[in-house]
Amino acid sequence: MSDPLTAIAERLRANRRPAGGSGEALSDVVVIPALREAIVSNLLPPGERLTEVTLAARLNVSRTPVREAFAQLEREGLVTIVPRAAVFVREVSERDVEETYTVRAALESLAVELAIKRRSPTAAARLDEVLADMSEAVTHEDAVAYTEALDRFYATIMVLADNTTLYATHTTLLGPVRRLRRIAMSQPGRMEASHHQSLKIRDAIVNGDASGPQLMREQLANACHAAMDVLRAGH
Repeated sequence: MSDPLTAIAERLRANRRPAGGSGEALSDVVVIPALREAIVSNLLPPGERLTEVTLAARLNVSRTPVREAFAQLEREGLVTIVPRAAVFVREVSERDVEETYTVRAALESLAVELAIKRRSPTAAARLDEVLADMSEAVTHEDAVAYTEALDRFYATIMVLADNTTLYATHTTLLGPVRRLRRIAMSQPGRMEASHHQSLKIRDAIVNGDASGPQLMREQLANACHAAMDVLRAGH
């Protein structure tokens, strides 16, 4: 049976730009995204000890890009580095959930507000394309596909907001956000509720409805509660 982490790395490597075309480091385009995806999807569960040697072999790279990836993933709040001891997948606490969603509410409600003000003529088409994938995932009860599409929905709103600083700030949260999103979606009924609210947010942006930011805050408050409930149920 093939190693799922190796398979993730191979997929990322296959999608990598031709050599010499981008100048991006291997850690940036393969190792960091592979480890991030493995943590977010619980392939590398909370508390697991990570070693450079083992991961380098599984990812078919040297130890250096793995070491570089650990530093980045620590900045993203996905791993904990104990100096001269070990690296562990970071546990998710209720405080992590509360703090992350508090910041998300501020950033993403602002993004909706800006997207409404800018009223791009292509907004409807861009949002509808993603919402179609979200709807299909709901129909097939595919939580993984839904969260991936929901990632794109929020990313599209950030693009429509057209604020470089906001976009860059939001990007720093993506690792923890995607992890918490997977946790929240494991609650029964959360996927359907999220989709229903996302449709309301879409309509607000397209129609210039000033209630859009509040709709986003409601979406995130509900997601926060779902993630909290899942964590508490696991203890």
